[in-house]
Amino acid sequence: MNLPALAIGVLVAGLIIRGFKARRVEDSRWAYPALLATFPVYYWAFALLGASLHALPAEILAGMAFIAIAHVAAWRKNRGTQVALAIGYLAHGVYDIFHDHWVSNAGVPSWWPEFCGSVDLLVGAYLMLLALRYRRVASA
Repeated sequence: MNLPALAIGVLVAGLIIRGFKARRVEDSRWAYPALLATFPVYYWAFALLGASLHALPAEILAGMAFIAIAHVAAWRKNRGTQVALAIGYLAHGVYDIFHDHWVSNAGVPSWWPEFCGSVDLLVGAYLMLLALRYRRVASA
């Protein structure tokens, strides 16, 4: 396990959350969905940069699921889509952690799973907390 990459990922997740709050985009329809939609593009770029063209179709197929979740969450703002967005982040974190077992992409840096996985899992957990808080406020 790459502990420095994990620690930097935790720091970046905190900076993302804090930055979105400070800029008051946390409650917007597009901020977190747009961020989720960018994550698959990194794997596509890694496949191209690492000359892993055989991995590119699998990376595109997997990435489209995350982009679809982000797209739906950006257009609909309710508890259900907030939960789906949180699950999208959490699922991408799992994808990062187990990526090497599913897709052989030589372009992915060795530190990437810990870095991106920690960002995804922490932002996803935070979004799930927001969705649960939204649920409590809406039912009150």
